[in-house]
Amino acid sequence: MTLISAPVLNDRCFAKLATKVHALTGITIKPERRAMLEGRLMKRLRTLKLPDFESYIQYINSTTDEHEAFVNTVTTNETYFYRTPRIWEYISTDFLNDWHTQNKGKTLNIWSAASSTGEEAHTIGVLMQAFKDSHLGFDYRITGTDIDSSVIQRASTGLYNGRSIERFRNEKPELFARYMVGDDTDGYKVAKHIKQNIQFKYFNLFKPTAVDLSYSLILLRNVLIYFTREDQELVLRTVHKRLNTTGVLIIGESESLYNLSSDFVTINPTIYKHKNTALGAKAA
Repeated sequence: MTLISAPVLNDRCFAKLATKVHALTGITIKPERRAMLEGRLMKRLRTLKLPDFESYIQYINSTTDEHEAFVNTVTTNETYFYRTPRIWEYISTDFLNDWHTQNKGKTLNIWSAASSTGEEAHTIGVLMQAFKDSHLGFDYRITGTDIDSSVIQRASTGLYNGRSIERFRNEKPELFARYMVGDDTDGYKVAKHIKQNIQFKYFNLFKPTAVDLSYSLILLRNVLIYFTREDQELVLRTVHKRLNTTGVLIIGESESLYNLSSDFVTINPTIYKHKNTALGAKAA
């Protein structure tokens, strides 16, 4: 029996595919992540019945219909509820109290700028609803966006179980019991009155559309690490245009704006605001 060897992602094809990823998403795939790219795209080769990566490159260059599947395949989506507890404690205490004091009667607009499968946006929803239930006149709207259309659909469905919700259930059992509905067999969703305040849609941070709404809180966590310095600064300009002058930007714990050219200053590690906001003032 003759064994057919699996296609190999050689240097030339890797360079072409990495260039395509960057052109469509702004994400930079470094050489040390070649095995990851090869493994993920093998699924597309099998689905399309293509013999090698060169054939796949010719295919994505000849039809834009494959671009969505390509982007969905190569992007990384790993998240869970209540990730990085100190961030949520800051939002629940310092941020919300200050914002509500200074914005009575207004709606708090929040953007989860790389929402993946939606755990972050739904965590925000639970915290906002808990605050609303004890603060008359407070209201909120949450927008979750991602470049991967498949995870937008999963986020919109908003059904979770297993590792995705374990930290939240263990560390905030009262909030979990009050605002999550479902069971261990079928999974859990946020309560309907929270869900109606959350929407998910497609958005490319690298190729932004016109500004249609400004936000008082933006979460851009664990995204910048996938961009080069130049592209990080481009993304930050996009975010800056959408953040209220008294608003707050939160990035990932493994990220920093140090040494980047941006219009943000730090409040605490991973928490930033506009440079034109007085450094001694509280964030709103």
